[in-house]
Amino acid sequence: MLKSRGMEYGQPAPAPEYSEDGVDLSLIRWMLSLTPAERLEFLEERINDILAVPELNGRT
Repeated sequence: MLKSRGMEYGQPAPAPEYSEDGVDLSLIRWMLSLTPAERLEFLEERINDILAVPELNGRT
């Protein structure tokens, strides 16, 4: 294959990790790679982690 600046012609360019305004696109792509059920499970786990913080700090 022909090469230009270390890239081979015919190969897709790597997806950018951040948008122009600084949004982490890799996290969006990762979340979209999950099924809806997996996304819900992940988010529910994070909510439970957040709700546990006051208790872990000795406050209820």
